Amino acid sequence: MKVRLFTAMLIGLFWAVQNGWSQSLTVTDTIFSRYEHEDFAFGADVSFVPQMESWGTKWLDKNGKHKDILQILKEQGVNNIRLRVWTVNSGASSKQEVVNMCKRAKAIGMGVMIDFHYSDTWADPGNQTIPSAWTDHSVEALAQKVYDHTYDVLSAIKAAGVVPKWVQVGNETKRGMLYPVGQTNNGGSVAFAKFVLNGYNAVKAIDSTMQVIVHLPDGHDNSLYRSIFDGLKKNGAKWDIIGLSAYPRWSHLDGPTMITKVMSNINDLKKRYGKPCMIVEAGHYPREAVIGNQYLVGVMDKMIKNGDLGCFYWEPESMGGYDMGAWDEATRKPTVMMDAFLGVKHTTVPWMMKAKMTAPTGEQTIESGDLKLQARVQHQRKNRIQSLEFHIDKKTVGTVSDGFPVGTTIATIPFAVNDAPIGVHTAWTKATDTSKNTQTTDTVTFFVGQSALFDGGIVENREQRGGNVSWNFTTEDTGIYRLAFKYSTPTVRGIEIRLDGDSIGRIYFLKKTDAYQTIDLKIAEPGLHELRLTATGTTGLPDISALRIFPLDGQAVPLPADMTGIISLPNSDDGEIVDVYSLSGVFIRSSPQSQLRFPLGERSSAVVVLQNSVGGTPYIVRKHRLK
Repeated sequence: MKVRLFTAMLIGLFWAVQNGWSQSLTVTDTIFSRYEHEDFAFGADVSFVPQMESWGTKWLDKNGKHKDILQILKEQGVNNIRLRVWTVNSGASSKQEVVNMCKRAKAIGMGVMIDFHYSDTWADPGNQTIPSAWTDHSVEALAQKVYDHTYDVLSAIKAAGVVPKWVQVGNETKRGMLYPVGQTNNGGSVAFAKFVLNGYNAVKAIDSTMQVIVHLPDGHDNSLYRSIFDGLKKNGAKWDIIGLSAYPRWSHLDGPTMITKVMSNINDLKKRYGKPCMIVEAGHYPREAVIGNQYLVGVMDKMIKNGDLGCFYWEPESMGGYDMGAWDEATRKPTVMMDAFLGVKHTTVPWMMKAKMTAPTGEQTIESGDLKLQARVQHQRKNRIQSLEFHIDKKTVGTVSDGFPVGTTIATIPFAVNDAPIGVHTAWTKATDTSKNTQTTDTVTFFVGQSALFDGGIVENREQRGGNVSWNFTTEDTGIYRLAFKYSTPTVRGIEIRLDGDSIGRIYFLKKTDAYQTIDLKIAEPGLHELRLTATGTTGLPDISALRIFPLDGQAVPLPADMTGIISLPNSDDGEIVDVYSLSGVFIRSSPQSQLRFPLGERSSAVVVLQNSVGGTPYIVRKHRLK
């Protein structure tokens, strides 16, 4: 299988999971305790390592520290390595290279699997080429070559002080090996069985503790395995373990389906042939590292619970030419796929952290004492909330950083109202999770101190230019009063403010929706007062939905008096019919818009003082069609 994968083309792969409200969050779960299962083979084929090291390849651990690749793999949970052997005398996958790698593995405390390809190069489902030195041999002569080569390599390994745990007699022998002589779909089933038996006998002659594996691809294909192993059994071959390749990519299956089919096949093979099973090759795309992690940890968990022997990743350390390694070429660190060997599962989920203020409630008036600030935060993972930071206006007034329950967090802190001046305030909370993602709650408006609410005479100004709006109120006392306008405007608007006809300055309404703008006003005389906002130049009034007046010096709360509304210029709505009502709701008349000379625009109604009205009496004007 691998010859078609390892090409000269270098492919840069980059994997990252970003966090954000509309993005995703990677969360982790421990599926099994890795070090309670040391007898399970958490394996990696690392046959490319000597070649990659000769190129100057450097690997980093997950913390960014450069180390020997075998040490990094061990820290990631790998306890066994797999090494392929070709029949070449030197270079990649030669006897001497494999001996050297076996010594390195032993030095670090890892077990070894030897994978005989019985070819000068790759042996896989599409290639089982007879070595150049073995051509023109009979079946018996080829069987002897299998024995001699197997014996020779294993003798050298044992002489170096290493006894492999497992030995593969052939690699992915889907239709036999040593084509065409041992090709099962070309009359070579007997020859194939003889080759397997001779390899088996050579292994046992070196050390009977070594377990012989017959390895096929397509671990999901039960019919393939039955066909091949029925033929081997019928023709006298021997083996100790059935080895499977299990790549979702080559099987064209998603991970969960692949796991289901592989485990079903394994259970059938164990029952049918009485032999244990192990996955000797698996892999996934590093650009889909989270999905790959889920597949690997899922199949390992199933195999552990099923009493199976192990799972090997084929060339996790590979970067560049092979596009299913488990390393990130950009960072040279292991991807999260390698965490599967530690029993850790990663899941990418929509980042769901919903935060809501539950106290104070919307536009609540607080007079004295302590205010309870409370927020409720939901998160989809246990213990993910790290802190809740409470804010009033632009200040942080408290932080809760422990004691969060599972799933939903409700946190409350007291706040002394005396620390907040009279007027309008906002409260909100910022939640931070253990991955440093943040989410803020809705912003809640509350009022400190008593106030008079003027919620009539609403301005629905839209894009109208010019105009005035006024409110009348009475005060019993003099002193400073705080005005708070609740407004919305699509643009910044500077509006002149007048008290009893005298200009007292300009107030700016910023581009906001349902916000408050405040200004302090000095009342020199008690009695009836008129407050007026005037749009100047080419600007218009903002939409104003309410006005609150707060006494700041302990005065009595002002009382509303008769209200006037917008006084505007005429427009050209000649054909518009409107109804006119008194403030008490009594119908006065219907008139063409042009006669009233008052532009409603897109508004449905407004409180206005009509031109030529006696005494400046305000009326309610409504569009006739919306009556």
